[in-house]
Order: sequence, then C-alpha cells, then structure tokens
Amino acid sequence: MAYQLFAKNQTRPATSSSSLSPPPTNRHSARPPIHPPPVQAPQSAVANTSGPQRSKEEIFVPYPHDIIAGVATPHPHITVEKVNTAHIPSLTRITGLLLPIRYPNSFYIAIITDPVIASLSRVAIYHDHPVAAAPGSGASAGTDKVIGGIRCRLERVRQAEDSNKETENQGNGCPTNLYIQTLHLLSPYRGSGVAASLLNSLLFASPPDRKDKDSYRVSELVRHYNICSVTAHVHEANEEGLEWYIARGFKVDGDVAEYYRRLKPSGAKIVRLDLHWNEEDEIQPPTEINAQSTTSPGEVEDEDWEKVEAEDGEEGDHGIQHLNESQVFEKQDTPSRKRKAEYDSHKPQVE
Repeated sequence: MAYQLFAKNQTRPATSSSSLSPPPTNRHSARPPIHPPPVQAPQSAVANTSGPQRSKEEIFVPYPHDIIAGVATPHPHITVEKVNTAHIPSLTRITGLLLPIRYPNSFYIAIITDPVIASLSRVAIYHDHPVAAAPGSGASAGTDKVIGGIRCRLERVRQAEDSNKETENQGNGCPTNLYIQTLHLLSPYRGSGVAASLLNSLLFASPPDRKDKDSYRVSELVRHYNICSVTAHVHEANEEGLEWYIARGFKVDGDVAEYYRRLKPSGAKIVRLDLHWNEEDEIQPPTEINAQSTTSPGEVEDEDWEKVEAEDGEEGDHGIQHLNESQVFEKQDTPSRKRKAEYDSHKPQVE
C-alpha cells in the first residue's frame, strides 16, 4: 500500500505538469493560422485545413425545387443532367483522367449527400441517340455515358465596398459568390459549347445573347442563393483559357502571385462575372428548349479550358468559404481520349 500511495503521488505531479505545459504551446500553434485569412485571395491553403468551415454550409437553405433534367446543349447527343449515384464512378474516373489531382472520396460523395453541393453540380451526358429522339433522361442509362462535369460552391461576399450595396437589393440575405471548383470535359466533345452549357445551366434561365451580354435572365437557383457574382482562377500562362472566360462576360479581377505552387510560372488571374438582376425580373425556369442555345455562334468555343482546385483537396470543402480555391484551364491537344493526350493537354498544368 505504501508503494501504491507513493506511485500515485509520483504520477500526479507528472500528469499535472504535463497537462499545464500543452495549453501555451497549443495556443501559440493555433494563433498563426488565424492571422493569414484577412488576405482574401490566397486563403485556399488556410481554408483547406480548417474543419469548422463545414458548419457554414448550414447558413444556406438548399435549393427546394427539382433540378431540370435533360437540359439540351448545342451538341445533338449531349445533355446536362443533375449528378446521381450512378454517375459518380464515371465522374471520378474522368476527373482523375483529366486533372492531375486525386480528390478524396468525400469530394464526390458530397455531390450526392450534400443538398447544397448537389444543386451546384452537373454532369454532361453523351447519348447514343440524338437528344430529340431520347425517350427521357436516364431511360437508357446503360448506353449513356458521362463525358464531363462541373462542381461549384458558395462563398459569402464581404460587403466592404460601395459596389456591394447594390447587391443587397438583389435578394434576401447577404450576397453570394459562386466559385467554380472543377469544370472538365473529354477532349473529343469540346468545341461544341458543352462546357458553356454546363456553366449556363446553373446561372441562366435564358443565356446571354451574342450581341447583348446583358440580355440574360438568371435562373431560380441564382435567385435562391442570392448569387451576385461568379469567380474562378486561371493560370497566368493560360491565355486561351482566359479568352474563354472573357468571351463569356468574365473580367480579370486581380492577380495572385505564387498561387499554383507546383506550376511554373505559379501565378493566377482571378476572373469574375457580375450578375445583374433584381426581384422584379421575370422568372422563367430553364427548359430543354431555351437552354439549347448556350453558346453563341460568334463566341470562342470551349475547347481550351480545364478548371481545378490549386491545392490537393484532401479537405472536406463541401460548402461555403471565402474566395479560396482555384482552377485553371488546359490547352486543347489532340482529340484522343487516352490519358496521355488528356494529361499532356494541361500545358499550364494544374496541381
């Protein structure tokens, strides 16, 4: 018993002294990551390691309406669809083929399980039959195949500038930015406006006219989330990718030095599209007919792009963050579907 009492007395100060020492070290180690976030553009590295940001998803009420199925594109055999469970294996394979980043399973699972992310994600489906002859979306799931997709997330816009005051009247709550996380398409199907259709299916009930870029009507999805802008990052050496954005109304909104750490050069350009709308605008949901002309004949076709996050993406970034992630475009190579053609086509390769 004497030995046991001695052992207890000996272990108590050891545990108490050890328990007193971690708090200051933990506090000091926790403080440095808190300081970088005020820098708005390069926050991706910090945001990727911050778990609490998942709770911010709860701020957004999921889109309550059904996603329109079978939205037509300029290509007669391709439609834009909502992502379902059957699409995930092909979408995972294509993303791994086209982009040099290996996303965790949670990245794809969230497209199905997270209602906010699900409403902001689409896939491009190639049908063996012309779309006009299709009996209905999913009717021939055995022959239809995934050829590309888009995934976005929402970011609250900090209302620090006077220009943001106008956006307060565009809907209830704080204005929101739509950030394009990934946008990719197999090279044989590029040049037909399919990539633009993927983006437009989220943004517009009626896409912009070739002669009048302001003639569009935003989608109910945009209204629901109060989206006032769309942003992306483009590798500084990817001139054709930048032209793709500019042709669709985006403007260069800044530069970020050393954004792509594994690329040379490593800088990125921020591109931004401001959406102008108000509550009085007529609401007309997208249909298979009015979504068909998603790319104007005189615009740059969508063969020279590929967008992806700059960081490795191990985090569960399924929701809202503040202008963090990045994506760049790839230059078109040959129409081969093989990995070499797709992988080599990333001239300004992303990390």
